[in-house]
Amino acid sequence: MKRIISYLLLALLAFSSCRKDNNDSVFPGTTDERINKALSDYQSALESAQFGWNARLVTATGSIYNFHFSFNNTNRVLMFGDIDTLTASERKESSYRLKALQQPSLIFDTYSYLHILADPDGSVNGGEPGEGLSSDFEFSLDSLAADSIKLTGRFKGSKMVLKRATQQDLQTWQNGQWKNVLLFEDLSARILNYFKRLHYGGTQYEIQVNNTERTVTFTWRDGAGAARQHTTGYIVNSTGIQLTTPLVNGASTISSFSNFSWNPGTAAFTMNTNGTTPSTITGAIAPVVVDLQAPARWWNFAAQQDNYWATLNGFHVNGVDDAFGLHSIPDFMFLVFWPRFGDDAGVTYDLAGWVHNDAGTPSIIFGAAFRPPVFTANGRVIFTYYGTLGDVPPAAEDPYINTASQFIDPMGYYLVQTGPGTYDMVSARDATAWITWEF
Repeated sequence: MKRIISYLLLALLAFSSCRKDNNDSVFPGTTDERINKALSDYQSALESAQFGWNARLVTATGSIYNFHFSFNNTNRVLMFGDIDTLTASERKESSYRLKALQQPSLIFDTYSYLHILADPDGSVNGGEPGEGLSSDFEFSLDSLAADSIKLTGRFKGSKMVLKRATQQDLQTWQNGQWKNVLLFEDLSARILNYFKRLHYGGTQYEIQVNNTERTVTFTWRDGAGAARQHTTGYIVNSTGIQLTTPLVNGASTISSFSNFSWNPGTAAFTMNTNGTTPSTITGAIAPVVVDLQAPARWWNFAAQQDNYWATLNGFHVNGVDDAFGLHSIPDFMFLVFWPRFGDDAGVTYDLAGWVHNDAGTPSIIFGAAFRPPVFTANGRVIFTYYGTLGDVPPAAEDPYINTASQFIDPMGYYLVQTGPGTYDMVSARDATAWITWEF
């Protein structure tokens, strides 16, 4: 046995000696020299593109964004991005650097359009608090080809591909072509009604665009009168919007939108569907398909758990968030709606309660009480004012009165369920006022 082990040791020593010689020939130069050579190659490539680089970024959650970068040799970069109409039309300058980390890396080191997507403050980009849109502004450089560079985000793992741009590519950003396409995501800023109606091929489709997740939902009634719904992602390009999964309604298909135009006189968008067919999007005061059970389902969900729905901003009215200025009230935190909150002389009441920071403890300081709501057969909920709970401080009088008055609109509200624990409560009067409830 000892002899066998000795032979094995000799064989291993011989193999190790041979492998060392081979390494010397396969990897010329030191590690630092090889990394510096790679960084130099990337630098030369980045700055040599006369008309810059087209970039497609896929976030860690799968959302797709497009950019245009122009790098120079003094660590400055000019960029456009299709995040919104501003970023698509105003070229922003920031700085970048190439650095050897665990591998060659490209770092955008001052706040840029890329940072908007990666910002952990959800109010900046509509993403989750602490996460943003799960994107990056530091990237590992994976590969370099003659006309493309592949990168991977260092923290969230987002993927980005750069391809050499042509003069025409750059001009599509400079002449506002990308901005025009992003009017599609600007529907809510221009059409003040909650409900947006696409008119195409003799059918009316309710259309809801989620700019954050880059999805669009269509709701309609088919030829037999049955309610239908289709949700799909979409991809923005320089000519229009491409649906990742086309909508099919019998013999009719919707796969893309292009040639957008806004008419302020008629408060309508015009565009081409599927490249050539004219169509319009206008506001509407009621849903195409009313969820008749939604109001009672919303109310019962909280009532059965003796709990509440909450909103941070109160009512959105005529395009204005927090239209009644709830956040102007000192120490205000959020507004709740609590079904069956209390009982007064045998009368059960619901409460819209103002929650304040009371010495570090969230507390309901005052609120508007309502009698149990009426649920109508055509899918609305109607509130009746009962009284005021607590003392309303002078600084809160106007927000309180305006909010309570909006609640008791005799036309009532539609409830639109937008998620497992979220509803939008939309005014049935004209759909220009609504409130978002979260559980």
